[in-house]
Amino acid sequence: MVRVLCRAILLWLALVPVVRAEVLVYAVTDESWAPYWIVDGERISGILHDFMIALDARLPDDLQASHPLPPLRTQKLFREGQVQIECCVSQSWRRAAGQAEVSLWSIPVLDAEEMLLFAPGKGFPFRHLEDLRGRSIATVRGYGYVGSEYFQRNDGADAHALIFRVAQGHSEAGILDRLEWRYLRSRDPQLQAPSWQVEEGAVINRSQLRLRLHRDHAGHLAAINEAIRALQEDGTLARIVAEYAPQAHVAGQGEIR
Repeated sequence: MVRVLCRAILLWLALVPVVRAEVLVYAVTDESWAPYWIVDGERISGILHDFMIALDARLPDDLQASHPLPPLRTQKLFREGQVQIECCVSQSWRRAAGQAEVSLWSIPVLDAEEMLLFAPGKGFPFRHLEDLRGRSIATVRGYGYVGSEYFQRNDGADAHALIFRVAQGHSEAGILDRLEWRYLRSRDPQLQAPSWQVEEGAVINRSQLRLRLHRDHAGHLAAINEAIRALQEDGTLARIVAEYAPQAHVAGQGEIR
């Protein structure tokens, strides 16, 4: 009787579909984009790094980070399917031939916001990109900016150079990512000095950051979207953002703006 029962159980198990966890590799570049990705050799941190770890804990599949690689190399590997996930970029950044065709997109994870910075008391009204026409705007060399056709770029080497140019009145304003500014302000004592003081202005551009999934793995998208919603709704994502960028805009529970 026991043998018959065991055989019946084994037969039943053989007929039940087996769901195996799959390893999905996500791209990590060797260029920092603080505070979203902070790369120091093989040591990785930042908002999106912590988000991917939290996402991994909510999924049946195993998410594994790639070794830090040049950005163009990671895009090539994604196109070829050797990397299955990229977190997190705007759809408008991956319109190049060979990229858009292999991409599926998750729901928005969070928004990257570019805002104006002014020297104290030197702000000017802003409603449209055309309001920047003819003005000298501090920027970072090599970066692209929405509306740059209207203003005169005053390029510096990095965000610190941008902030200093604005604070010293060498530019009428600067354009900087909101979370990057709040990350730097909270961690760099130099930015508390009087000669570095600036004021936040209006947001001039928003980019929705989404997880990009290779189309060969479309069956994972629904679970990924469900996990993203859970991390937003239970406040996990908001707590991650606040750890790197205090006073970040959080509307409601876990909704990042």
